Amino acid sequence: MRPRHCLVAACVLALCCGTALAQPPTPAAPQAPKAPAPPSATMQAPKPPAAPTPPAPPAPPIPDTRPGGQAVNIRVDVTITDQRANTTSLKKTVTVVTADNRGSRIRSTASYMGVGEIPLNVDAEPQILADGKIMLRVNLQYDLPGGTNGKTTDVPTVPSPTATLFKTQIQENLALVLESGKPIVAAQSADPVGDRQVTIEVKATILK
Repeated sequence: MRPRHCLVAACVLALCCGTALAQPPTPAAPQAPKAPAPPSATMQAPKPPAAPTPPAPPAPPIPDTRPGGQAVNIRVDVTITDQRANTTSLKKTVTVVTADNRGSRIRSTASYMGVGEIPLNVDAEPQILADGKIMLRVNLQYDLPGGTNGKTTDVPTVPSPTATLFKTQIQENLALVLESGKPIVAAQSADPVGDRQVTIEVKATILK
C-alpha cells in the first residue's frame, strides 16, 4: 500500500473512534414505582363491638275468631220434668242470661245421704240468626235420685222391674233453632228399667 493511502485510512479510523467516544451513554428506562405493601393484619384498626340483640317482642294475644254478636242479651230457660207412674210430676227450671253469640254455664251440686252428690249442670250458647230466630246449643247433665223425697234403699245387684230406683243419669247435647219466647220440647228420655220419664223443655227469649 502506498504511504498516502495509509495516512488517509488512519485519519478516517481516528475520526470514527472520536465520534463514538464523544456520544453520552443511553440512560436506562425508568422503573415504575412499587405499590406500598398492605398493612398487616396486626396493624388493622380494631372492629367496633357488635350491638346487643334486642329482646323479642311478646307474642300478641290470641284473637277471638268468633263473629261478633248483637248487643243484646238472651234468656235461656231449661225445664226438667220428672214423671213416674202414680206420682205427681216434679219440675225443675234452670234460667241463664247470656249475650248473643256468647256462652254461659251453671254448675250446682246437691249431696244426699246414701246417694252422694247429685249434679245439675247447664251450658247454653245462643246466636241470633238473620231472620230473627235463635240458634241455641245446650248441654245438660242431671242425676235424678230415686225413691221418695230423695230417700233410697239398697239396690239389688241385678235390677228388676220391682227393684227400688237408685238414681237416673241424664246427659243431653242439643242444637236447636227457636223462635224468641216460644218453648219447645227438646228431648224425652225413659228410664232403662222402670217407668220413669224425663222431659227437657227449652225456651230462648231475646231481651230488649
